[in-house]
Amino acid sequence: MKRRNFVQSLLIVPASAVAAEQVATPPPASPTQAPPPAARTGQGGRGMQGPAKLNLVAPDSAAETTTGFFSPVQFSALNKLAEILVPPIKNSPGALDARAPEFLDFLISRSPALTQTLYREGLDGLNASAKKHFHKPFAELDAKQADSIIRPLLVVRAWDREEPKDPMTRFMTQVHGDLRTATRNSAEWAASGGATSGRGRFNSGRRPAWKPIDPRVEV
Repeated sequence: MKRRNFVQSLLIVPASAVAAEQVATPPPASPTQAPPPAARTGQGGRGMQGPAKLNLVAPDSAAETTTGFFSPVQFSALNKLAEILVPPIKNSPGALDARAPEFLDFLISRSPALTQTLYREGLDGLNASAKKHFHKPFAELDAKQADSIIRPLLVVRAWDREEPKDPMTRFMTQVHGDLRTATRNSAEWAASGGATSGRGRFNSGRRPAWKPIDPRVEV
């Protein structure tokens, strides 16, 4: 009997030791117990939550439109022309309100060489005439002085496609039409309700602004 008890004690001791070791050392975590990918954000990652959503704004609301084709003196003369030729009328914006000169600076920079030359030489001609008669650039003239230079260059054409032979008259005809068209196709004109003015059933509803503007299309 004593031998049997001794053998039983030998069998019980290893089993108890193994049980104690299992209690002291917890089992490794199973793959199913790993934290979900969405919770792992180490090293600056966003996990599996998807890309961040960005709030976008219109370019013109974040920065001013820049000009670059015309020289500062030429662009100032173009601004003066816009102020005189297409002023605000009632509730409709003028060319300066619609930023037509800025648009034309962009448009002419991508126009044929003949159109670029016509504009540059035309604006230079206005400045030269202003300095000759009033000793200052065209942009610095008052309304009466500017009118004395512009009025002789404004002619009535028998046909819309009839081009004046004189380069300065041809320039004045071109820039006048371009400023009007750019203004009437601007977002400012549409927002003011100016797009609803006019005659005929085609003006019965408000039109959205055209982008890009094609100055060959009459409104």
